[in-house]
Amino acid sequence: MAEAHCCSIAIVGGGCSGLLVAVQLLRNGFRGSLAVIEPRERLGNGLAYSTSFDGHLLNVPAGKMSALPREPLHFLEWLRARHWPDAAPDSFAPRKLYGLYLQDLLLQTIRAGAGSSFLHIRAEAIGVGADPGGVRLSLNGGATVHAERAVLALGNPASSPCPGVTRHGLEDRWHLSPWFGDALRVRFAGERVLLLGTGLSAVDSALALQSQEMPCAVHMLSRRGLLPQVHNLAVPVSVPPLLRNRGNLRLLLRELRTHIEDARQADRCWRAIVDALRPVSNEVWQQLRVADRKRFIRHLKPYWESHRDGYRASGSLQVIAGRLQAVHSHEGTSQVRLGLKRGGEQLLEVDRIISCTGIQENYSNSPRPLIRALVESGLACANDLGIGFRTDPHGAILDTALTPSSVLFTLGPPRRGELFETTAVPEIRAQAEALAIYLAAQ
Repeated sequence: MAEAHCCSIAIVGGGCSGLLVAVQLLRNGFRGSLAVIEPRERLGNGLAYSTSFDGHLLNVPAGKMSALPREPLHFLEWLRARHWPDAAPDSFAPRKLYGLYLQDLLLQTIRAGAGSSFLHIRAEAIGVGADPGGVRLSLNGGATVHAERAVLALGNPASSPCPGVTRHGLEDRWHLSPWFGDALRVRFAGERVLLLGTGLSAVDSALALQSQEMPCAVHMLSRRGLLPQVHNLAVPVSVPPLLRNRGNLRLLLRELRTHIEDARQADRCWRAIVDALRPVSNEVWQQLRVADRKRFIRHLKPYWESHRDGYRASGSLQVIAGRLQAVHSHEGTSQVRLGLKRGGEQLLEVDRIISCTGIQENYSNSPRPLIRALVESGLACANDLGIGFRTDPHGAILDTALTPSSVLFTLGPPRRGELFETTAVPEIRAQAEALAIYLAAQ
C-alpha cells in the first residue's frame, strides 16, 4: 500500500525558494506540521548552488546576499565565522558556500523552532488534485501527501531545449544543465566544447572547463556575442529620479539611456543607474502593456542582463555572435553550422555541445509533470507571456477562471512574467518572508 503523508503546509521544491519559505514560516509563528518535498538529499542547493567548482562565484557581493531581509549582513557574518574570516562586503563567494549557508540556516531555524514539526520527503511531486480541506500531491514513488495548503517552490527546470536546431546522432554529446558535474568535466586533452550562450551560466561553464588539468578549447555562441560586464563597485552617492514615462517601453528606454549618458559625462558608474531600478522594477513591469513585455523579452532582455550582472571570465576562449543553424554527426565529432551576425556562415567542429541558453520553458506546455498536471486540471494557467503562472499579489495561483486559490501558492521563478525581478535572492527572500507571514496568519 502506498504511503500517505499529512501536513499543514507542503512545500514542493527544496531549493533556495522552498528553503526560505520554510525558514520564514518557522521564524514567523507557524505552529503546524511542515513538509518539504525534494528528491535531493540536501535542501537549499537547487540548481544554482549544487556546483562543486570553486570557480563558480555568486554574481552578487556577499554584503547583499543575506537570506534574511531584516538582517542584511547575515550571510557576510556567517561567511566570516565559518569559511572566510577576511571576507568583505564586496567579496564574491563561491556558490557552493551559499548552498552550505542555506542548509545551516534551515538547521538552526529548526532547532530553535517550537510547536512545529518538519519533514523532508525525498521524492518528486508529479500530480496534484483537490482534496477535502486542502490539496493532494502525488509523488513519483506512488506515495501521496495531503496538505491543507501547498507552496510550489518549483525553481527553474534542470534543462531547457534549444528550439529550431537540427541534431543527428548527437544525444551522447549534447548536454543541458551545465550545473551538474559530468557535463563540465574535460574528457580528454584538447577537447573542443561549444557553449550555447554567453551569459553567466556560460561563463561559469567556461571557468569550470578551463580550471582543470587537461586543456580544452571553448567556443561561446550567442546571437549578439555579449559577455556579462565586470562589476565596478564605485557607485555614486545619489541617483537621479528614474522612469517618469511608465507604461511606454520606448520612452522608458530613451529616459534610461539619457540617465546613463549623464552618468558617463559626470564620470560616474552607469551600473548604479541600472541598480536604482531594482526597487521599482516589478512595479514598472506591471504597468507595461503585454505587447511591450513581449517586446522587451524578445529584444532587450539580453542587453539588460549583460549590463546588470557582472562576472570576470578567465582563460582563452572564442566568442562568436551568430545563430546555431544545424548540427551533424561526423566521424565521432560534431560539425556545427553557424549563421554569423554580420553575414555569412562558419563551420565549426566540436566534440561536445553544452546549452547555456537560459530558460525556455513554456508553462502552457511544460515538460515538468507537476506544472503540466496543474494546467491540464485547470487549477493553474500560464500568464500572458507563457513563462510562469498567473498569480495574485500574495502569490496565490489563479485557476482558469482567474480565481485565486486558497490552497496553492508559489514564489520565485514561477512568477516570472507577472513580475520582472523574481529569480534572484534579494527578490526571493522578500517574497518568502511576505508569503510566510501571510500563510502563518491564516
